[in-house]
Amino acid sequence: MNIDKLLEFLKENKNRKFFKEIQKLKEITINDIQQLVSDNPDKPIKEMLSQIKIQKRNLKKIQISNELLFTEQGAQQSSSWELAKYHARKFEAFKNIADLCCGIGVDLINIAKGKEQVYAIDLDADTLKLAEYNCGNQNLNNINFNLGRAEEFNKIVEAIFIDPDRRPGTSRKIAPEEYSPPFSKIVELNKICPNIAVKLSPAIDYKRLDLPDDSTLEFVSENGTLKEILLCMGKLATKNCERKAVLLFSNLTIQNSNIKIEVTDIQKYLFEPDPAIIRAGLVQELGSKIGYDLIDPKLALLTGSQIVHSDFGKIFEVKEIMKYDLKKIRKYVRENEIGELIIKTRGFTESVEKFRKKIKLKGDNSVVMFILRKGDDHIIVFSQLTE
Repeated sequence: MNIDKLLEFLKENKNRKFFKEIQKLKEITINDIQQLVSDNPDKPIKEMLSQIKIQKRNLKKIQISNELLFTEQGAQQSSSWELAKYHARKFEAFKNIADLCCGIGVDLINIAKGKEQVYAIDLDADTLKLAEYNCGNQNLNNINFNLGRAEEFNKIVEAIFIDPDRRPGTSRKIAPEEYSPPFSKIVELNKICPNIAVKLSPAIDYKRLDLPDDSTLEFVSENGTLKEILLCMGKLATKNCERKAVLLFSNLTIQNSNIKIEVTDIQKYLFEPDPAIIRAGLVQELGSKIGYDLIDPKLALLTGSQIVHSDFGKIFEVKEIMKYDLKKIRKYVRENEIGELIIKTRGFTESVEKFRKKIKLKGDNSVVMFILRKGDDHIIVFSQLTE
C-alpha cells in the first residue's frame, strides 16, 4: 500500500468526500473495482479500497475505524476503543505526556484529549504519518510527532504511555526482552519520568519480570477476554497493590490481599471467575468477596450453596457430578437428550476436540460439562449457565 500517495490525495476536501462516497458502498464487486480504477486513473483507488477493507474489519473493535487510516500491523496491534478509553482515564491527572510506540494512534487520540503538550514517537515512518493524519482528523493539534526509538526519548514530561511492538519480526513475541524496545530499556525510562504505563502481552510470565518497587500489574479484560497486562509505575500505580484485575464495561476491580478461603466439596453452584482474575491469581480474593469457597487449591473455580449475581465471572448450577467414566458420560448425554455440549477443562491433558469425538450428541438440550482433575483422578460436573 502506497501510504504517501493516499495521504497526498486526502489533503484536499473534495478527495476526502470522494473517499467517503466509496465508504458508503455496501458491497464492492470485482467489476466495481475495475470500473472505479478505469474511471479514476488519477486516484489511489486500490489504496482506498484496502483501507475500507481494514476499516470494516475493525469496526467492532474500534467504533470510529471508518475515520481512521491503518497499516495491517497497526490494526492488529491497536488497542480496542474501550481499552484506549481506559488508558486515557489513567492519564487524566497529567497535562504533559508522551505516547511512545504510538502506532496508528488509537490510544493517542484518547490520551491526548485535553492535554497541553503531547509527544508521539514511533519507529516506523508510515505508521507515524498515519497517526498524524488520524489525530488531525480528530481535531487534535497539541501533539508533537517524532520518528525515533522509544528508549531514546529524553523530553521532560509528567507521564509516559508505551505500547511496545510485540511483532518486531514476522511473528508475535511473548518474551518481554524480544519486544521493541526490550522491557529492560522500557523500565530505564523511569530515570526521566517515574509515571509510566506499559502495555504488556497477557501471555507473558509476569512472575519472572524484574519490576520496579511500588508498581502495579493491572490485568484488564473486555467482554470476558483478558486483553492485556498493564504495568503501572509511579503515580499511575495503585498504592499498596501488586496485582489488580480490571473488568471493563462493568467497571469492576479486585486487588491482591493475603486473604485465604476454605476448600470444600462442590455445592449447588460453580463460579468461574473472569480470566483477568484467574490470571492475576485473585481467585481467593474473589471468593471472599462473594462468599464462595475453593473446590481445590489448584483449580480456579469457586463453589457455594446460594446463587450470587456478579459480573466478576459466570455462575453455573450443578446438575450432576460423577467420576470420569466414558460409559456413564455417554449414558447421561443420551438420557438427557443433549445436542449441544460445552466443555470446560481444568488439568485435563486430552484436547477438547479429541474428547468430543467420543460423545454422540443427539437432542435439543444443552449442557456445560466441566472435566476437572482432582488429585490423581478426574471428575465430571454437568451444569447449566444461570441467567
